[in-house]
Amino acid sequence: MKEAAGPVRGPTISDLSVEEIMTKNVITVETEEPVFTMVKKMINKNVECLPVTKAGKLKGLITFRDVIRKVVYEGKDPKKMKAKDVMTKSVVTCYNDATVLDVVKLMKNKRLRRIPVIDRNRNLVGLVTNFDLAIIGWDVD
Repeated sequence: MKEAAGPVRGPTISDLSVEEIMTKNVITVETEEPVFTMVKKMINKNVECLPVTKAGKLKGLITFRDVIRKVVYEGKDPKKMKAKDVMTKSVVTCYNDATVLDVVKLMKNKRLRRIPVIDRNRNLVGLVTNFDLAIIGWDVD
């Protein structure tokens, strides 16, 4: 007698590529942009963080918290400081072909709320956030 096979299942949410759920057309800032201009951009576009790029390559990430800590708290002039002076340089990233499961594990292990998505040439192609994951029913917190 032949053994019955289990149910055939299609791809699950965890098998999705991060490219399918990430935010594309991310608002960025160049390394030489003044912090004052950058903050206006963040407020006008209603975003909490901006990837910092140079010629399309990811160089860092800036959050409102970075601006408060490194500019406001230290009493520095936001018109004289550049994005490169405030950005976090060692940014955790993922590749655009990573699975959602890979990204969820990374976010949980590193306690992150957002991860820039890059291609194999280090070009920024998107940003995946805990909100992007929540939309597909995945809670990272």
